[in-house]
Amino acid sequence: MDWITINDISKVINTPVPTVRRYIQKHQAFLNTKREGKKILLHPNSVEILKKIRKWYMIDNLIDTEIDNKLKADGYKLFIDVQSINHQSINQELDSSSLDFLKAIFKEQRAINEQLMENNKLLVEEINEIKQNYKESEIKREQRDLALMETLRSIQETKKLVAASEEKKKWWQFWKL
Repeated sequence: MDWITINDISKVINTPVPTVRRYIQKHQAFLNTKREGKKILLHPNSVEILKKIRKWYMIDNLIDTEIDNKLKADGYKLFIDVQSINHQSINQELDSSSLDFLKAIFKEQRAINEQLMENNKLLVEEINEIKQNYKESEIKREQRDLALMETLRSIQETKKLVAASEEKKKWWQFWKL
């Protein structure tokens, strides 16, 4: 099974190379392609699809979306080019039910992402509220400490005044008034 270059396909379906490239670009989902460097290669099965696409453009005067719909209706399978972890191209054949399943998964993922974004906003708000409460508690703690120190200073001053005002008594006379 040899993959075919765009130039070879152009000769087979009697179509200019830029037109073949345009067909591949617009209807790539239905064509089994792979890249080798800058070259685009097509699977031999894709030649018949390109012939039909050419006919629909030239004779039936269909537009891109109509051709895609016609390919879907005729039962042609969609191909998705998936890049694996080691960057090797893997083509997976998908039928319409698989495509619908993927769309449902993407829709669900989008909903989950939106919910996560909303949760993140709420968390940021809570964190900001916690920071504000912490700052307020720090301010209150500092005010309490200042008040306590002021009270201690006043108590010490009072003790000094009391000590200075009392006459010096001998140690055994402290219990006497």
